This record gives sequence, C-alpha cells and structure tokens, in this order.
Amino acid sequence: MKHLLIVSALTLGLMSAGISADENHPGGDSTVGSPGDLSKVSRTIEVTMVENRFKPSEIKVKQGETIKFLLKNTGKKKHEIMIGTPDEIDKHGKIMKKFPDKEHPDEPNMISVSPGKTGELVWHFTEAGVVDFACPLPGHFKGMGFPGMKGTIEVEAK
Repeated sequence: MKHLLIVSALTLGLMSAGISADENHPGGDSTVGSPGDLSKVSRTIEVTMVENRFKPSEIKVKQGETIKFLLKNTGKKKHEIMIGTPDEIDKHGKIMKKFPDKEHPDEPNMISVSPGKTGELVWHFTEAGVVDFACPLPGHFKGMGFPGMKGTIEVEAK
C-alpha cells in the first residue's frame, strides 16, 4: 500500500507539472535509442562524474552498438546521468528542481550514483546522429559558472 501511495504521489506530481512519464523518459526506440540488453553489449565505456563535469563529455559510438556505461562518481555529491533529447533532460531537471527530495522510479535511460560509488547503464544506439546526456539534478546541468554536467554521444552511421 505504501508503495502504491508513493507511485500515485509521483504520478500526480508529474501530471501537475504537465509531464507524463512517457513524455519525459524514452522507453522504446526513439532518436536517442533504446534500453540495451546486457548480453548484447558491444563494449564498455567508463565515465567519471565529478561536481561540474563528466569525463569524457564527448563519446563516439557506432549505430547499432549496445554500450555499457560504467559510471564512477568521484565527487562529493550524488550525480545522475540521463540519456535523452535536450527537451527530455530539461523536463526532468525541472521536475527534480520542483521535487528535489523525491525519489523517482528507475528509468532505463538514467541512473543515480552516490558519492564514491559506481553504477552501470546499458543503452542501444539505434539511430545515427548526436545524442545528449546530462546530470539533470538542480544546479548540475546548468553548471553554475561551469560548462555544466552535460555531454554528447556521436552515433556514427553504419
């Protein structure tokens, strides 16, 4: 019952913000790709998360690849990585700003990593082009005087 109340409260919060979970987080194939199958990983790319940036912030993959991102938070704050369109990342950031203490449901295109911890995100890149990623937590994406915790993934056509 408690779980149902939390999910209902989060859903109402998203609805009051004018955003549905489907609009905010890609679940199926889209221009940014789709959740990856761990058994089909092409390679692993390590990404370090610190207070004002990702290292690397520019990544190159090939269309059709399934990548396992190994995320290491070497900073002193919790960080997230979200793969999405600029609009999806911005919308999620606005929700996080409005509800900073709310835990959000697990989404296949994002992960939270506590300080000193690691996490994994597996993503399948279906379309050629540029895919964005960012830490949409308040103050992280915009950077507060820094370039901000954002980056791009260049998906090279087959």
